[in-house]
Amino acid sequence: MAEIKADTATHHHHLNVSEPDISDHKPSKPKRVASLDIFRGLTVSLMILVDDAGGEWPVIGHAPWNGCNLADFVMPFFLFIVGMAIALSLKRIPDQLLAVKRVILRTLKLLFWGLLLQGGFSHAPDELTYGVDMKEIRWCGILQRIALAYLVVALIEIFSRGAQTKNMAPSGFSIFKLYYWHWLVAACVLTIYFAVIYGTYVPDWQFTVLDRKSIDYGKSFTVACGVRGQLDPPCNAVGYIDREVLGINHMYPRPAWKRSKVCSLILYIYRGRIRGTIFLTQVLDL
Repeated sequence: MAEIKADTATHHHHLNVSEPDISDHKPSKPKRVASLDIFRGLTVSLMILVDDAGGEWPVIGHAPWNGCNLADFVMPFFLFIVGMAIALSLKRIPDQLLAVKRVILRTLKLLFWGLLLQGGFSHAPDELTYGVDMKEIRWCGILQRIALAYLVVALIEIFSRGAQTKNMAPSGFSIFKLYYWHWLVAACVLTIYFAVIYGTYVPDWQFTVLDRKSIDYGKSFTVACGVRGQLDPPCNAVGYIDREVLGINHMYPRPAWKRSKVCSLILYIYRGRIRGTIFLTQVLDL
């Protein structure tokens, strides 16, 4: 607190105001959004619940393919949290170059932890078996996908802030006018996505059973597709692009549709080929 001292050396009294010492004052930390922190904690708790109990209670585990169970909300919840955090954190960084540097640094951190935790470093924790086989490393785990989504959305937020209209009068369409760049990019992404999954031709593809415990270890099978716009597990465009870009050995080896009995439908062999939409998950043991 500033001190006020009187100078009594002369008949004229002068007031000397000493400046407060601010050297010991630390800059205040930015306030956190309690509701977002609570939602993040609940999402982590939900993730632990479905991971540990999903096997015993399939109703809360991931839906095999079609449908939506409790576990299927975890990933969208995390993406929602990331999106909220982007808007809240970047508004405190007006400098574009600094904001881009921070976004890239955080993206690299997420990619690093994703490769370490979900890339196959821990083969058998109970047996203390660790190490990465570069021929089978999982490039796109959950954290890696979140990192890429975070990078794209954060860059859009950084470079579109200047285009936002200031001091707009509130109305029913304010959210569309204020964030029209975001809506435009989202519409473009959805258009490209639907064009790819329904327009990409998926040819026949082969795989080799690599599980040493399987009776079909070392055997190669051909999945007959030759279709366009198919959304079933073996012949959809997303799986085809992943196999071509990442490689079949770098994909997740235990997807929900393969663990579930719902997808263990009928197996029949036609001219030595497995028909694309009818298959046995015990045979497709990648």
